[in-house]
Amino acid sequence: MMETFTSFNKSNCALQKQEKPAADAVIELDMMFYDQIRHQLDGLIKNPSDETIAKILAYSRAK
Repeated sequence: MMETFTSFNKSNCALQKQEKPAADAVIELDMMFYDQIRHQLDGLIKNPSDETIAKILAYSRAK
């Protein structure tokens, strides 16, 4: 009987092991960036009053 198999290349294995820490580093950098801009993003959150919404709707209907 003949056996067939895929050869295990050490260089492929090394590349696969390096990819995971690189992805972790990217996630860490993304989180650092997010932490730096979080207060600016929070400043963009707006909660309009019911009166403001009514004025906007009335204006849009008038046009």
